Amino acid sequence: MAEATSTEYIELKRSVDLLELGMFVSRLDRPWEETDFIYQGFQINTLEELHTLKETCDYVYVRAAKQKWHPEQESLPIDQTVSQERITYINKIPIDQELNHVRSAYKDACSQTAAILDTIRLSGELDVHQVNQVVDDCVDSILRNNSALVWLTQIRNKDNYTAEHSLRVCIYAIALGRELGFRELELQNIGVCGLLHDVGKVRIPQELLMKQGDLSEEEIKIMQQHPIYGKKLLISKSGIFPGAVDVAYCHHERLDGSGYPRGITAERIPYYAKIIGILDSYDSMISDKPYSKGMTTLDACRHIYQCKNTLYDKTILGHFIHFIGIYAPGSLVEMNTGEVGIIIETNNEDGIKPKILLVLGSDKKAKNKRIIDLKKGDITFTNTLYIIKKSLSSGAYGIHIENYLDDGILLET
Repeated sequence: MAEATSTEYIELKRSVDLLELGMFVSRLDRPWEETDFIYQGFQINTLEELHTLKETCDYVYVRAAKQKWHPEQESLPIDQTVSQERITYINKIPIDQELNHVRSAYKDACSQTAAILDTIRLSGELDVHQVNQVVDDCVDSILRNNSALVWLTQIRNKDNYTAEHSLRVCIYAIALGRELGFRELELQNIGVCGLLHDVGKVRIPQELLMKQGDLSEEEIKIMQQHPIYGKKLLISKSGIFPGAVDVAYCHHERLDGSGYPRGITAERIPYYAKIIGILDSYDSMISDKPYSKGMTTLDACRHIYQCKNTLYDKTILGHFIHFIGIYAPGSLVEMNTGEVGIIIETNNEDGIKPKILLVLGSDKKAKNKRIIDLKKGDITFTNTLYIIKKSLSSGAYGIHIENYLDDGILLET
């Protein structure tokens, strides 16, 4: 008979932000009696236990089989929560074909997202299958072409802001994940985080969400409760990606500790929450609200970049600006000639030289539409190079890009 062997275990110090379900916690960074834990040593079996650890401790010691654990993992940075294997993607089809394929699907996704949030608001139930279906469709589109859905995010309806904002952040997150080289499962996970990051707002009174004018100090405190509500709503839901709980809770935290609801600093903010925090801020800045006009995409990128390494992670931010472009797909610009156009495609090699569909003449009236490509050095009617004079807000001069989509003009470019 073979001699029985016993598994040899070791203890490894782990940041609480790197803990996962199934890990065995053998020691804390403080005495057990100072905590609410009943047992001294336990396996993490529930999201509630996971989040209690994150709120109670900075680090713990986990027990693992020596032959199965690689000590070098501990040297990874605290926000290394995704695979080290990076994927390089290429577009499988041109943007015009993908736009044609997904423009109706985008409207359906908006409706489904609104239905998901309405169901939570009315019954507290979360349709995990519907969430995953919306995200799966977005991932499939962005893997075919990374610009088409991002282009469609420029179509905005301020009457259903929370739902459409959630979907836009989901789309940005998947597209940025592709830029970062995430594997397909990671794209799905970050998409779920984006779609559900603001789920706590279903517990905020609608009159407050839609208020015209500035919020009072008391109203701001109420609004800043939505990450807490989001955590409570998601932590009890089975089948949802656990990281979505962290993102709902932490997407308004900032590197320097100036965020909310806890005011934690960079080393305690989960990696996905750092990503969603940037995307949430960007989309909020460029969106029209009941009380303010949205920024241009250029001004929003400039504003966020000025806050690199104080509010936002500089590395993530660099990748975001690279993929979204200085002039985002679907945004409006005015040229040095006074003509107005719609950004068709960005140029990753030179962000200030995109492809543009000119739709208004220098007199700001409709003109025969034509495409110019600044990368190729297209020239004006006076034989000078076309240059972008300034970025314009969505809807400037009455231009609504959905009209050009419906007419098929953009799909012919």
